[in-house]
Order: sequence, then C-alpha cells, then structure tokens
Amino acid sequence: MDQTIQKQLPEWTLEDAYGTVQDKRFQDELQKIHCEIKKLRDLLPTNPTKENVLQYLPIYEDAVEGISSLISFSYCASSADITDSAAAAAYAQTQALYAELESIASPLFAKLGSIADNDPFWENSIVSHWQFNAREKNKSWRQGLDSATNEIINKFAATSFYPVDAMYKRLNKSMRVQAQNSQGEILHLTHSQCVGVLKGADDPVLRETAQLAVNDWYKKKAGYYVDLLNLLHGFRKVQFSLAGLSDWMQPSLEQNRISKEALQAALGAIKHRQSQIQQAITVRAPFFGRRVMKACDFFAPMPSPSIKETPYIPYEQAIQTVKASLQEVNPDIPAFIDMMLEKHWLDAKVDSKKAGGAFYSRFNRLKQPRVFTTYLGSFGSVLQQAHELGHAFHYWVMRDLPTNQTEFPMTLTEVASTFNEANVRRYCAQHAQNNEERLSILWQELISCANFCLQLPVRMGFETRFIEKRQTGLVSKEEAETMMQQAWREYMGEAIEDSDPYLWCYKLHFYMTDQYIYNYAYTIGYLISQGLCLEQKKRGKDFPEFYRNFLRDTGRMTVDELISKHIGLDATKEDFWNLCLDQACGYIKEFKTLVNSKI
Repeated sequence: MDQTIQKQLPEWTLEDAYGTVQDKRFQDELQKIHCEIKKLRDLLPTNPTKENVLQYLPIYEDAVEGISSLISFSYCASSADITDSAAAAAYAQTQALYAELESIASPLFAKLGSIADNDPFWENSIVSHWQFNAREKNKSWRQGLDSATNEIINKFAATSFYPVDAMYKRLNKSMRVQAQNSQGEILHLTHSQCVGVLKGADDPVLRETAQLAVNDWYKKKAGYYVDLLNLLHGFRKVQFSLAGLSDWMQPSLEQNRISKEALQAALGAIKHRQSQIQQAITVRAPFFGRRVMKACDFFAPMPSPSIKETPYIPYEQAIQTVKASLQEVNPDIPAFIDMMLEKHWLDAKVDSKKAGGAFYSRFNRLKQPRVFTTYLGSFGSVLQQAHELGHAFHYWVMRDLPTNQTEFPMTLTEVASTFNEANVRRYCAQHAQNNEERLSILWQELISCANFCLQLPVRMGFETRFIEKRQTGLVSKEEAETMMQQAWREYMGEAIEDSDPYLWCYKLHFYMTDQYIYNYAYTIGYLISQGLCLEQKKRGKDFPEFYRNFLRDTGRMTVDELISKHIGLDATKEDFWNLCLDQACGYIKEFKTLVNSKI
C-alpha cells in the first residue's frame, strides 16, 4: 500500500488503557483481582446468607469488571501484533483466571437463584441489577460442576485449552503462498492478505489463484487444524460430561441467550426458503461470464465493464459516508464516530503484524470501546467500518448501566453491526448516480443475504457434525473434509459449482475458547437487523428512541424476550423470521428488476 495512504489511516493507541501486558497498570489490576479472588475463596461461605450476598457480591462485581478488561486488552494487544507472545500468554492466563473467579463465586448465584422474584430483597440496589443474571446462572449447565471439579478443570484449561487461540494464530501466521494476478505477476501472500483478496479483490485471476493456493496450503496442514478442533471439543466433552450434561448444544444456547425453539424456527424459515435465498448467488453468476458461480467469487465486488479497476475510496470519504448513513438511525452516531477517531480507539491501518479479520472489544473498567480493522479502500471495507462501529456504539449507549447488564450475547451483538451495514447500503443506493451504481449496492445486499443465510448455516452445519462425531472419538482430517462438503451442499446446493473446502481451517470462529458454536449468532443477528429495517420504516422519527431502548435491553433479556417486548412477535415461530427474510429477499427482487432478468 502507498505510504501516503497508509499514514492517513487511523491507528489506535493502547497507552491510554494499560499500555502493555507488562505495564504496571496491567499488573496492578491483575494483582487486585488475585486479591479479590483470594478474599472470596477464603471468606465466602459455601451456603451464603442474604447478608453474605450483600457483602461479597460487590467484590465479585469489581473483579469481573477488572478481569474482563484485562482479557479484552490482552486480546487487542495480541491481535495488533501477532508476534507479541507475552500478550498471547496473558490472554490465556486471564481467561483461566476468569473461569476460576466464576467457579469460586458460584455459591453467590446459587443463593440468588433460590430467592423468589417477588422477594423484597431484590429492591436492594446492591442486587437489583443482578436478577436476570442470577436466574440465568442458576439454570446454567455449570451448576452440575462442584467446586473441586471446577478447580481441576480450570487448572487444566489454563495449560491445555485457552492456549489453543495462540496456537491457531501461530499456524495461520506461518502461511506463505503464491498467487498470480491478471498481469501475470507473482504475488507472495500471508494469511491476512489472502483473506483480504478473497473478501473483495477486483482481480478475478488473483481471487482464483489465491483460493487455489489457500486450499493447497490448508490441505497440507489440515491435520494440525483438526488436532486443534479435537483438543477444543475433547476438553468441552469432558467438561460437559462431568457436569452431567447430555445435550451438548445447551451451553451454546445459554451463551447466546436464545431458546432452542427460536433457533430452530429461524433455521427452519431459511430451509423453507432456501431456493429463493440461493438466488442471491445465482443471479450474480452471469456477471462473471458463468452459468454457475465459483466459491472464490462469493464475496467479490460486482464486475463493471465501464470500470477496469474499482477506485480506492479514501478513508475520510468512507467515514463521512458512514456518518451520513447513520444520522437517522441515531443523531448521536456521527459525533460518536468522531470521538472514536479523536481518542485513537479505532485501528484501520494495514500491517503484516496484525491478525486477520476485524472485531470490536471494550475495556469495562475504563468504559472504552475499541475497533480493530484493516481498511483496504473497497466498498466492502467501508461496510466493515460501519459494522464494527455498530458494535462500539451498541456498547456506548449502555455504558452507564452496571457492567453485567452490558454483556450482550453474540446473537444480539451482531444486530447493531449488520443494521449499520444495511443503512449504509441503503444510503448509498439512494445517492447513486445511475443504475450501475445502484446495482453495485444491491450486489452487496445479496452478498450479505447469501453469507448470513447460507454460508453461516454451512459453518454451523460443519461444527455440529464435528461435535457429534467427537462425542464418540477423535475426528480424522478426512472426516472433517467430508463434513465440510456435506454441510456446504446442504445449504449451497448447486448454486456454486465448487466449494470452500477448508473454510473450517481459516475461520477463527471455530477455534475461539470464549465462544462455543456461535457461527449461527451472525445469522440470528442479521435476521433481527432486517426486522429492525422494517421497524425503521414503520416508526419514522420515533425510531432512534425505540432503537436506543432496544439496544439497552440486550444485556438483560434473552433473544426471545427482546423480540416479544420490543417488536411484539414470537421468536419461536417462523412467522417472525419470515418477516425478516421478506426484507432480506426483497433485495434479490430489486436486483433482478434492475437487470431486467427473468431468472
């Protein structure tokens, strides 16, 4: 990338947080947490009274605020520099410490869970904001683990489970492949560069040769990746078994705060309209001169006969577009984005030391949201900025709430982000200069529809197959490859002529130690965001307040409860999800009308 352009990209600072994991501020916070954990271990009774709860809950609460901040900070530091082994080690260590804290504090929530909802005790300000979480924790599968078992699990996790994240990143860091562009030039690509190519490079030859090179590299290394997955799910299998859990899906449903019935209804609605959704892929194939699309073109920008190379969108222009697009969503958003940039809480630079992908995080102790991206100048990169800033704003509007009420699950985390994307696309379509520009915007809508409603269920399909087989033994590389093909064909059908056979290797989501089977969370979040688009049309000028209230409830309600309260529909019925799909599939109809297609 041109150095002038690179200098114009925002770079975050961690100095106004904890600096580094070796910094005195980080170490002091860590020491404080150790002291609080020791106090709880030594003084918290096994069967606490209500008075004990009032005495020790604030200690637990303070420790959670601190440890969650350190976990996020070490993850940010290790992602900003994948060679930072100290940050990677700190990430694993702080995750283990959090698990230890949760185990030691379990008597608090056992007691809270035994207190009736109408008990006047809940009126006390020390506990009032914990009622939802107490009910949630008391029903959790983790209640099946006694303290001694938990202690053993946590010690084992610190050495053999949480380090998987760093092991996975090191594997990807070793990727070096060769691809060729349309001019015949040979390019040497890292993992993150390959991801960038496959997520939006204009050059069709580069996309295809990069995909082939990536597939070849992962085919040779797949044994290492399947070993990591076996390790992850082997650990979880034992943990679930010790808890007396028979349904391995339950922890994921709890973590994502969605009922099995609601998830089944959402996936059922998708399956019933699968052929319609697949048109989000098939109507784009002719633009590549093909009858059927190839996997390497799934995320590609729309080919344009009048434009040989898609122009680079300067970062300042991208941010101005995002701010203008979101003004009507909430008039506070533009100023919030300016603040993120002024405080250097957003990183968009291109750097080979950075981890691939993009994410949002926050430091609860400091009330700081953080956004991590790599800006490449495409329209897809503009949407990425909007997506991650949606996460950050989601937290920002609820930062005054108690920390436990700001911990929204992944299913609801993905709502504000995908809703931001939808608003940026709509704004750009409204301001398009001609039909070709409008088509290119709708093209992005089709990518989103196909990604969230087909590719994400593919990923879930692979993962659930893998876990099911892991219950009875190790999964081989060949079995994992077969599972991927089965899941791919289940949802993609014949819409794509080939497949993405090593999607299970290069997607970080399969290897995360703090999340479990959450690929479907993106699908749920996307569908709800489409439902919010309908609410936006219906509510007009009243929408910003409705939206703010909706977001503020995401840390203290389940998906089912949130949809019922704010939208007035039942998430366990396909009717709600079909309304969301009506909005999503409407873009396919618009696209076909614009190209005057009879497909």
